[in-house]
Amino acid sequence: MKIALPTNDRKTLAVRSGQAKEFVIYEIIDSEIKSVNYFENNHEHHDHDEDDHNHSHGEIVSILKDVDLLIMSKVGKHLKSDIISANINYKIVKTKNIDNVLSEFL
Repeated sequence: MKIALPTNDRKTLAVRSGQAKEFVIYEIIDSEIKSVNYFENNHEHHDHDEDDHNHSHGEIVSILKDVDLLIMSKVGKHLKSDIISANINYKIVKTKNIDNVLSEFL
């Protein structure tokens, strides 16, 4: 299973998933972490009115295309729409610490 998480510090979930510095992808097999890879988030957000926001999160979707689950603390409506359109499963959690989030899968 591949699990992706947005992060700014490699320790906690980023508050704004679409604006995270990077995404970490863990590959978990038989309750063990087999690999950890970090991918820089090149998606840019410029100051804009939410109603006028119609740019794509294609860069993020490209990073996440092969994951089984994206775990976030929050998701904006535009990113949510793009990940749903790309058939990326996601889960919203209250826990911020990445180690605590991963413990559920180990």
